[in-house]
Amino acid sequence: MLGAPLAHADAGGDRLKRITLTTVNSQGEFPNVTADLVDRRNRTVGFVTTNCETVASVPERTVTCHGSYVLEDGQITWQNATRDPQTPYLLAITGGTGAYCEARGQIRVVRTESESGGGLYELEVITGRRCASS
Repeated sequence: MLGAPLAHADAGGDRLKRITLTTVNSQGEFPNVTADLVDRRNRTVGFVTTNCETVASVPERTVTCHGSYVLEDGQITWQNATRDPQTPYLLAITGGTGAYCEARGQIRVVRTESESGGGLYELEVITGRRCASS
């Protein structure tokens, strides 16, 4: 288990999970990378993919990214658009599969793969009812 349910998100039975993940073994060139994910105990729990598009807009460049955290019990998808991609910043959770089929919430990016120590991500995932596994 990546994180224990910490609090009820609302009266409908939703739960908030806080998950801290770090990337290791990054492949590709930041920001378009895939990397293994480890939990706080340094146990490999899945991988992440990140794909970004940069537009040289005026007056500043715009970066739009999307990706997925592929975990043991499902996937969490996310996206973000920014003109100032300096850490820390937030990503919007757009959905998920498996244990995260109704995922919503946000991801706080503490540092990215391009920084020393690899990426560090703090997920606040709100999950709802159980979903079919296949």
